[in-house]
Amino acid sequence: MDELRMFKQFISSAEHVWTQIASSPTGKSVYTVNGVDYTPLPEKYNSKRKISRIFRRYWGKQLTDAMMRNLQLRILKGKLCIPYGGIPPFPTTVQSLQVRAIQPNQRVVQAILVGKGKKITVDYRLIKTGKSTSFTIMKRSGRQLDQRFRPATPVAAQPKPYIHPKAAPQAKPRGRKKLLNTP
Repeated sequence: MDELRMFKQFISSAEHVWTQIASSPTGKSVYTVNGVDYTPLPEKYNSKRKISRIFRRYWGKQLTDAMMRNLQLRILKGKLCIPYGGIPPFPTTVQSLQVRAIQPNQRVVQAILVGKGKKITVDYRLIKTGKSTSFTIMKRSGRQLDQRFRPATPVAAQPKPYIHPKAAPQAKPRGRKKLLNTP
């Protein structure tokens, strides 16, 4: 198989994996926490480690961490659960692909993704770490526009409590020191 076709298949599979896991629960929601309905994941996705390994087949560590975080997983009554509901449509099918840069263990690829009436252009940086290993996607453009890859939202800075300034210590009067036992 030529490299271009291999990249097209690889990127298409990588783009589908998050949606595959997020839409895997069958049945209705089981648990409600703070107004959010959660449903347990099936057995093949029943641990964060299993899901992380699936993501790591395609994605680098930072992108895997972002995807794990954006699944909003929660352990309820000993089961790994995901919020129940509709998953927004993402363009995940590779329409066309172009290799932009070639280095010995690295490729920069530009793909046009289509799906659900949307069409976007995404750049990928793929790295190969060993001779027998496959490529891994280390960077992906358009992360801010895609729910799957959004970075962690910083915790809102809590206002610091007002601390009253300490009064400056008053200076001691200078002068002669008082000697002990003197009249």
